[in-house]
Amino acid sequence: IVVIVGLIIGLSIIFLSTIQPTSDINEDTIIVNNRNLEVFYFNNLDSENPYNQDFSTLSDKQINQLKKEFIKREVLAKEAKKLGLDKIDSIISARLAQLGQQALVGEIIEFEDIELSEISDFFEINKSQYIESETISFSHIFFDTEERAKSFLLKLKNESDDSKLKNLINTGGIVFPYQKNYSKKPYSFIVGHFGEIGAMNLFALKKNIKDWQGPIKSSLGFHLVNVFNRTPMKQMALENIFSEVKRDYYDQLRKKDTKNIISNKILEYEIIDETKVN
Repeated sequence: IVVIVGLIIGLSIIFLSTIQPTSDINEDTIIVNNRNLEVFYFNNLDSENPYNQDFSTLSDKQINQLKKEFIKREVLAKEAKKLGLDKIDSIISARLAQLGQQALVGEIIEFEDIELSEISDFFEINKSQYIESETISFSHIFFDTEERAKSFLLKLKNESDDSKLKNLINTGGIVFPYQKNYSKKPYSFIVGHFGEIGAMNLFALKKNIKDWQGPIKSSLGFHLVNVFNRTPMKQMALENIFSEVKRDYYDQLRKKDTKNIISNKILEYEIIDETKVN
């Protein structure tokens, strides 16, 4: 009897809770409070970043930026729900926000009557984005100590027989974990194999096909280097990369239009800010 009475009471509580209104807030209202922001923040952390800040340590500037992102996400999610998109897709807010943006903006914004001069002006303003990086081409022999590298360099300089010299180059040093020969590699690529110090030292060398240079230090050890080519940094011409520049210009226009559409939609909502400043 006690169990049955308990079940009846429990079911009654559940029933009453379901028929009571959960909130008097209308659907065009967004509540921003510390709890909502904290959940939003942790749900969007980069899981691969070991230096994520704790929510409580965020600055006022960071909190304000977080608010903007939260409000944008909520507006887009609500718009998606209004269109019934939550019935055909996941109710995850992030996905709803994406669906809401697609519904508001459209997957593709078409631009007509784009003048060639507009693309040219865009290129002139953003020239620094279209620069062909300086590259270096070289071979190297790797050593674990500077003393061994210096000793081997003397052997190379004292060897006059071409076949023996070639054999020394092919068999000298110890195994390097990456490549022995590098062709037209930019600074960023070299950093990945030799570290920042090694890249700086390599790019400080001049082209010299005849002689081996070094030893130079890298993050892994010491190297004797034969630089057989260098290509300087070069500004790319618009006519050679027109399609790429045109694509970037269109992307910029799309982002600008998307931002304006979403900003205008956010203005239609009542924002209730209940956050507390730290």
